[in-house]
Amino acid sequence: MVKNFEVNNPVLTALQGLVLSNPQLGLVESDKVIFRKPSKDKIALIAGGGAGHEPAHAGFIGKGALTGAVSGEIFASPSTGQILNGVKLLAKTAKGVLLLVKNYTGDVLHFGLAGERARALGIDTEVVVIGDDVAVGRAKGGLVGRRAIAGTLFVHKIVGAFVEYYDHDVSKAALLARTINDNLVSIGSSLGHAKVPGQTIEKYLKDDEMELGMGIHNEPGVKTLSPVPHTEILVKEHILPKLLDPNDSDRAFVKFDSNDQVVLLINNLGGVSNLILSAITKVVTNNLKSEYNIVPVRTYQGTLMTALDGEGFSVSLLNITKLEKSAISNGIGIKSILGLLDAETDAPGWPVKSKVTETPEYDPSTISDDIELVKPFGSYDFNTFSKIVKSGVANVVKAEPYITELDTQVGDGDCGYTLVLGGNAIVDNLDKISKSSLSEALATISHLLETHMGGTSGGLYSIFITGLSQAIIEDGSKTTDRKTLSKALESALQTLYKYTKARTGDSTVIDALEPFVKEFSSSQNFQKAVDVAEKAAKATGEIEAKFGRASYVGESSNVADPGAIGLVEFLKGVASAL
Repeated sequence: MVKNFEVNNPVLTALQGLVLSNPQLGLVESDKVIFRKPSKDKIALIAGGGAGHEPAHAGFIGKGALTGAVSGEIFASPSTGQILNGVKLLAKTAKGVLLLVKNYTGDVLHFGLAGERARALGIDTEVVVIGDDVAVGRAKGGLVGRRAIAGTLFVHKIVGAFVEYYDHDVSKAALLARTINDNLVSIGSSLGHAKVPGQTIEKYLKDDEMELGMGIHNEPGVKTLSPVPHTEILVKEHILPKLLDPNDSDRAFVKFDSNDQVVLLINNLGGVSNLILSAITKVVTNNLKSEYNIVPVRTYQGTLMTALDGEGFSVSLLNITKLEKSAISNGIGIKSILGLLDAETDAPGWPVKSKVTETPEYDPSTISDDIELVKPFGSYDFNTFSKIVKSGVANVVKAEPYITELDTQVGDGDCGYTLVLGGNAIVDNLDKISKSSLSEALATISHLLETHMGGTSGGLYSIFITGLSQAIIEDGSKTTDRKTLSKALESALQTLYKYTKARTGDSTVIDALEPFVKEFSSSQNFQKAVDVAEKAAKATGEIEAKFGRASYVGESSNVADPGAIGLVEFLKGVASAL
């Protein structure tokens, strides 16, 4: 069985949750009909199908979109009775009903029969079957036609806005829906099958496999790809050719010319992180331009029509130019398809509530590197400085396996790697730092650490070294001696303490840093200060961590803090070169 958060009657409970968070929606619990208040001078648009595709379909109910939706159980069509009750409910006020149904056998049969029965009751009703998926192709699809996936949402939005803002009737809205479908292509891909609550997955993809063209109910696609290709390869060599290759007679459902206006939709099947989904959008956009000279005039992205937690995404392309030409020739009388897409909607699932026409600009000079603004103070011997820094970093590199071993026990295992990244960044860029001013040199090093280390360590060291640079500037000395450096180290430590509550005894890098600073300030003996720091760092193995990941991974009092050990290893390397 698949592990899930168990909820009694999950579909109805989910619909109840939807209307709680969207009070403009109503719910007929007995029939799982979700609706908004219809208008007497407009037809009602009703979509629906099995649950498990949320936010579709109920999430696309709103002004300028759907009027209602009917939900079945997970991946199962609603019954004819449910659909008919939804039609009767909305037809009481609306001047007719258009049923928009995805091309799946159960949906087509039940929505079709509901439409027939509604007409028998005297309700002006039409049914439009949507199919945008190119995965199956003409030969395999046969008389059934294309399956429906996320491109269906373009039909919901465009027809919904048309009904909201244009004079219309049921037949004209139905004609527009069919015309949209004729200019629409989509294809999905997934790393695995959706996990249906209460069911066992019958087919698993292997770790090195993915499905190209998988449907939204775990249906097989074009083929299984192995090994899983890099996303760049997947998009360039597999996905876009299936949508755009005019020589593929089995799948060339829509012709795209380079001067056509095209709209792009990237849809999350449920299990892709928002981070990766945005990256996929960029990869697809780049390849549309480079391979087909297509620059989308609108790009939509989001979790819109899912397959529960499906680990995949789909790409949809709508040819606006050919759609508008067909709409005009069909006598639909639309000024702009883009205008309908851009029309405001309060449908909770639609990714753009209102169109923003201007992208904000900025002046790059306002965020230019501010290192050159640091005042030059504190002359120093660059050759000696370079020598001791290289020695310190080399010692950290040597100790990295041990630091990593410690951090694997009490952290996330990256402390040693992070310290090496920061150290190498300094060594690799020594030729770029000031060779005459220590304040400027330290400012550059702070910037390098912030850029290359990242995480908590990068922030701590960058703040400390920035404080050190500022202290040398405030001291105003032209030269840097041990006394000046001692005062600057104490000032830098106080700067750091403004931004962390960690203190000695908390099993952090502070347990080594503060004793080093205090001892050097007192004795101005570098080796003695290193010895004190090393003793304090080792003692962290007797302290329970209170900060960082080590504070919540369990028992850590028998493991020395890797950050403190890392600092000491750097200081020991410096001492060996003095």
